[in-house]
Amino acid sequence: MGPRVWIFRRGFNKLLYSDRRSKAVPPAIDVTMMHTIETESLTAFAARQQQAFECATTPARRKRAGHFGTPAAIAEFMARLPSRMPLGTVRILDPGAGVGTLSAAVCQRVQSLPGRRNLEIDVWENDEHLAPFLRRTLEQCRATLEAHGHQVAYTIHRRDFILDNASGAKSLFDGVGGKSGYDVAIMNPPYFKLRKDSDHARAMPGVVHGQPNMYALFMAVGCELLRDGGDLVAITPRSYFNGPYFRRFRRWFFDRMTARQIHVFESRTEAFQEASVLQENVVLWARKGAVDSDVIVTTSAGRDLTLGVESRTLPYAAVIDPTSGDRTVRVSANRMDEAIVALVDAFPLRFRDLGLKISTGPVVTFRATEHLLHERTSGESSAPLLMMHNIRPFATVFPKKPNGKPRHFRVCEASRPLLLPAKRYVLLKRFSAKEERRRLVAGVFEHGDSYSSSVALENHLNYVYKASGCTGSA
Repeated sequence: MGPRVWIFRRGFNKLLYSDRRSKAVPPAIDVTMMHTIETESLTAFAARQQQAFECATTPARRKRAGHFGTPAAIAEFMARLPSRMPLGTVRILDPGAGVGTLSAAVCQRVQSLPGRRNLEIDVWENDEHLAPFLRRTLEQCRATLEAHGHQVAYTIHRRDFILDNASGAKSLFDGVGGKSGYDVAIMNPPYFKLRKDSDHARAMPGVVHGQPNMYALFMAVGCELLRDGGDLVAITPRSYFNGPYFRRFRRWFFDRMTARQIHVFESRTEAFQEASVLQENVVLWARKGAVDSDVIVTTSAGRDLTLGVESRTLPYAAVIDPTSGDRTVRVSANRMDEAIVALVDAFPLRFRDLGLKISTGPVVTFRATEHLLHERTSGESSAPLLMMHNIRPFATVFPKKPNGKPRHFRVCEASRPLLLPAKRYVLLKRFSAKEERRRLVAGVFEHGDSYSSSVALENHLNYVYKASGCTGSA
């Protein structure tokens, strides 16, 4: 790199540790320097900041913070989704910004657009270790767009996004700094579970049920900060699509937002492969206050979103299920899966019509370590502990020999809420690898399969039971 670029960086490095809510006052742009600046794209520049940050921190620390940097290709795809980028002022929200890759992708989209845009970008990032990398990215965005006739003003909020904007905060209803709502909220929020009595969960009781996850709170606050007609684009785990823990969030969110497009990554490893994340990720584009319309569903094998992307347009009710009021999101990976869903929907009866219920095994092993037994001991009461490896197609197998895992569960007064009566159940694995031939594995458990009058079912199993006479939680 030539000395001009080094001098330019030295100029804005002086701003790295300014006040907690700082607005950059950049130096004048040297036009002769822009040829050097433009040798790489804005997202490529951000990717280099991400690499530098990862070299300066440990994977364990990033995992504790829920930080998984957005790959450039995914960021560019997300930035292309909002269909409206009007002339004049456009307000952008990027919470949990990391090194600013998503803001860079938005700026990269605007860079080549005709007409002048005035971008006002608010980023939230409370990790002080990310601050210098984030500012470098945003300053690069400002310099590049101004060289192309646009304008960028950015503000870095080095505070907690949820606690700063949750229900009751002035900015939630009046806009940040007294301004109107955002036109676009684009986010790769941190994801990790929260205690339901945490400050973040208590700040948002309207969307929290059971054990909340931080990413859902980010989506909810982002929704509230949008103007009517504003777009939200988020890459998150797909766990909020169904299940009781996210039921309240789904109802709240889809009462306010209309899904426009959902992208599914068929591989659980490729989206964030550098961080070795094993997670089913999705990208959601939704519009605030819009009328229900068709939903575009796209899928890709990995994060290369230029080749092999399958696209389908589906009726809204086929994706956001209105039948139960739970707003379950149903996204089929391909047309064969669609046909299977249609076949199941055509069944004349539901579980409730047959007097059946389905629940999740109540034993969370890391919370019940004092009751886990590898061997039965004389004089102590115990029951079989069944996990996913015990379930085979149409059968339940209880190993007689040690296999390195706890096989029994202590029966005592403290453990009784976690035990079920030994009777007929259909047990289903809650998880299966996409590469498995059988995606749904179910086994039958009978009363005689247990040496005890009770049985312990681990949390990675679902069990189907007759509603009458069973004490299992529904």
